[in-house]
Amino acid sequence: MKLAGAKDLIAGSWRQLIPVAAAALAYGTAVGLGGSGFIAAFVAGMLFGRLLGGDTGEITIFTDEAGALLDGVTFLFFGAVLLGPTLKHVTWQMALYAALSLTVVRMLPVALALWGTKARTPTVALMGWLGPRGLASIVFAVIVQDSQLGNTSTIIAATYLTIGLSVLLHGLSAAPLVNRYVRWYQSHPAGMPPSMESEPAPEFRARGPVPHAVIETGRRADEQG
Repeated sequence: MKLAGAKDLIAGSWRQLIPVAAAALAYGTAVGLGGSGFIAAFVAGMLFGRLLGGDTGEITIFTDEAGALLDGVTFLFFGAVLLGPTLKHVTWQMALYAALSLTVVRMLPVALALWGTKARTPTVALMGWLGPRGLASIVFAVIVQDSQLGNTSTIIAATYLTIGLSVLLHGLSAAPLVNRYVRWYQSHPAGMPPSMESEPAPEFRARGPVPHAVIETGRRADEQG
């Protein structure tokens, strides 16, 4: 990508397929060697971005759009096929676990991860409450179901209940909470906004030099709301 792309030897449409092919190659190689395909694809993605200098926006458009579509299909299948039968086996212990997973178990690590960033309480709370809504958990639950572990039915039921509650509660609360967060941010005087919340994410998260294209992308996104 770096060598051929610099000489404009790869058409734009074919560049879109290279990240997908790289992920499939990493996954298939790991599974063939008895390893974890998911971990391999994840590591391959980090290496891919690292080698390209982090500026991967133009070559991941297809991947992003296809991923969003497949996310929707997965949740549709989950709600239509997996969640209904699970509700028949729900116990109060599972419900308690689901509630703890969506609150303490989920929000405390986010608060610890943001320790030292000077993030305000509304920012920490919003990031702790909202976030991933169970796609990875669905995949891992399917892996558990195919394994030889004991009590898989309990694990699967608790996981599916947690995912279902996450989709429902986070889906209903996302827009109102984000609107409220926007009002909180805009309530600060123009010259005194919260420091951490005012920095573009690419600049704030980077630990080294940030590619100019990444900074400009973040600024354009901020300007467009």
